[in-house]
Amino acid sequence: MANKATKQYNGMILLTGYLQRLFVAETIYRRLNEPHDPERFEKAKSLLDEAYTIVQVFEKTQSLTYEQKEQLLLIVKKTENLMASYFKEETTYSFPQKIAIVGSSLYAEQHVNSGIVRLGEIFKVEVNRDFHMRIKFYEQRTKVIDYLVYSIENKESPEEQIMKAIDSWFNDVMRNKEFILNDLNQIPQMLEHEK
Repeated sequence: MANKATKQYNGMILLTGYLQRLFVAETIYRRLNEPHDPERFEKAKSLLDEAYTIVQVFEKTQSLTYEQKEQLLLIVKKTENLMASYFKEETTYSFPQKIAIVGSSLYAEQHVNSGIVRLGEIFKVEVNRDFHMRIKFYEQRTKVIDYLVYSIENKESPEEQIMKAIDSWFNDVMRNKEFILNDLNQIPQMLEHEK
């Protein structure tokens, strides 16, 4: 039972990580006056709320009803559709677009990392120490993103060193683009896990 529940919880963590990625990207686009689709923001927010509702119940029951599983699988499909256009068609990105991609990636990774730590607490399983050690790392990097978004939004000039870091972090994300998109395909199997 615990193995099935941990696998399903892990799938929900991953799913909400993708939704967090979409929500943060759209939030940054909006705040920095980048072209964006308000409907896309609302969809990501709504799907995130729906998924979180199921996660909160699951944390108490440690099982999914048939209806919850079906709802999550539908959320996965809608998330896949949104992720299909997460990376822009352009070969060059503006600096605000880079911030959106990097920021949303960091917030998604932070969310997944925290979720894995939480999984250990809920299911009383040992989680690799690295996950605990990464908490500070993600806090520091997301603060950099918050600072940049605030600075640009308020027409201030961010520090040059931080702007260079964004380019480096952006290149890291783009190198992992296929992995990011393909990882989403694992979620249905995790949610359907029967053993």
